[in-house]
Amino acid sequence: MRIVHRLLSALALLLAINLPVQAAKDANADLYDAVAPADSAFVRVLNLSDKGVDVTLSGKVNPQKVAAGQLGGYRFVPPGRHRIAAGALAAEPELKANTATTLLYTGSELIPVADKFVNEPKKAQVAFYNLTGQDVALKTLDGKHAIVEPLGKNQTGSRMVNEIKIGFAAYAGEQNLARFDELFLKKGRSYSYVLLPQGSGYRTISLANSIDPTE
Repeated sequence: MRIVHRLLSALALLLAINLPVQAAKDANADLYDAVAPADSAFVRVLNLSDKGVDVTLSGKVNPQKVAAGQLGGYRFVPPGRHRIAAGALAAEPELKANTATTLLYTGSELIPVADKFVNEPKKAQVAFYNLTGQDVALKTLDGKHAIVEPLGKNQTGSRMVNEIKIGFAAYAGEQNLARFDELFLKKGRSYSYVLLPQGSGYRTISLANSIDPTE
């Protein structure tokens, strides 16, 4: 069976109730450019440094180039211990089957964050990453509806939503910290929303997740 793991409320009809974390079987041909074998593990790097970095992964021949301040695509490998190197830093995490991990590369650290993904081809998955020093929630732009409840530093949470074009914002309590670009959330796909500190304010990343098929 060809399997792709989908990796990664608001308005009443938009929000979906919490679903258990599990592997996702993808039947949508346009979701990713590659099809991962069953029971793969997925890993990617978020480059928080101010320079681009080459990321190498054991089992892969070619490095992945991740620009400064950007998320790389997920790469899939068989489960087990793998060596991941970004610049001069390296880690050897145990990557389990049917899991996804985002490594935060700061230039001096590689910090693993366990991602969440679910099995629901009729919904879109929204994943929020809070990389600030305060508790922050992902909400609708007006702040009235929480998509992902408040998260602490370097935490991630997710929610399934109906297909819709919508914008979100990051809130600390009632304070709107930053808004994210509006995206068309398609069913069967997953999206990442990242809030980062920048100077005296904040920077946001919002994008559709992808798989890098490079060997």
